[in-house]
Amino acid sequence: METTSAYTWTGKNRIERLELPMPQTPPGGLLLEVTANGICGTDQHLISREPRRPTVLGHEIVGRVVSFGTGHPRRDADDRPLREGDTVALFPWVPCHTCWACRRFGPGAATCTEAFVYGIPLDDIGLEGGVTGVSGDGPALTGGLGRHIAVQAGTYLWRVPEHVPTAVASLLDPLGVAVRAVDLARTNSGSWDETLTSDATAVVLGAGAVGLLTALVLRQVGVGTVVVSGSRPGRVQAARDIGADVVLDTAGSDAAARRKAVLDLTQGRGADLVIDAASRPAALGEALGMVRRLGTVIEVGNIVPGDHGITIDPALDVCQRNIRLIGMSFNPPRSYTEGMALLTQHDKIPFERLITHAHPFTAIDRALEDLTGDDTVKVTLTV
Repeated sequence: METTSAYTWTGKNRIERLELPMPQTPPGGLLLEVTANGICGTDQHLISREPRRPTVLGHEIVGRVVSFGTGHPRRDADDRPLREGDTVALFPWVPCHTCWACRRFGPGAATCTEAFVYGIPLDDIGLEGGVTGVSGDGPALTGGLGRHIAVQAGTYLWRVPEHVPTAVASLLDPLGVAVRAVDLARTNSGSWDETLTSDATAVVLGAGAVGLLTALVLRQVGVGTVVVSGSRPGRVQAARDIGADVVLDTAGSDAAARRKAVLDLTQGRGADLVIDAASRPAALGEALGMVRRLGTVIEVGNIVPGDHGITIDPALDVCQRNIRLIGMSFNPPRSYTEGMALLTQHDKIPFERLITHAHPFTAIDRALEDLTGDDTVKVTLTV
């Protein structure tokens, strides 16, 4: 029997290399040899707990097409032809296409309630979709930390152009988050609450990968002044290196000082747009304090429930100032199509500056350790 290997979450803070049966190519799907996988903070969060079953994590997946299953259209999500040997990046969600939300709003991670997700245990994110390839209590090759992965029928994927490095292509998933966050700020052209303009000021709270990618997207859509607020020396320097106009170091200032800096920059009005990409609940209150009247706040950083409450006055902080407050988690395939279009311009947009650590898959333990480093923005595993 032909086998492959996978780095498998088998216990609290424990990843083991296991030999597993080579998966069959699914009908309508394909077999992928994984060539890159970005490490997400969600992976670190999960590994710190006891798994319900041994699980192959990893959802920022890039790989080489080994074979197509019967009935696969051999085209990517942008309708470009695919052939064996091509490199593709995955949309990690497989929507069911049949639940009420898929029928009402169209299939996508932001809508589907019965989706399957690569590399993330469904019950950890409140989903009940089916997992193909799971037998008993054993692990299934459904994540990017496996050497191979059976890609289900209906999976959205994009062919990676030859000039785009695989490590850069693995940014597609967090870039999709950034694209979606910026797209949610759009209004009808010329409307009074438009915030994506050349005379606008946008603030991004959080200088991790999603926050810095959001800053890059804001620059690409033409926002005039981009401010990034974050901690850790390496991330603060990365924000400067990618061209943020103003960088606020949270290690050297409190929320009141950062609010004053934004008000001083905007003649006392406040920012037109604030996108919270920081994974701390208090950042939402900070965002509301920085935004101008009739401004927009997008909340994307706090998608994992916690037990830390915050105090917000709905009247003073939202209603009386006519704030648009929009929450988001996950993204539609359209955001990934936009993201791949941006990644093809990696020679002009400094995506590679965000990949601060690249390791072979055999160095998974070191990659996980690097996630907490002062100089870390993005950690990627490559072959």
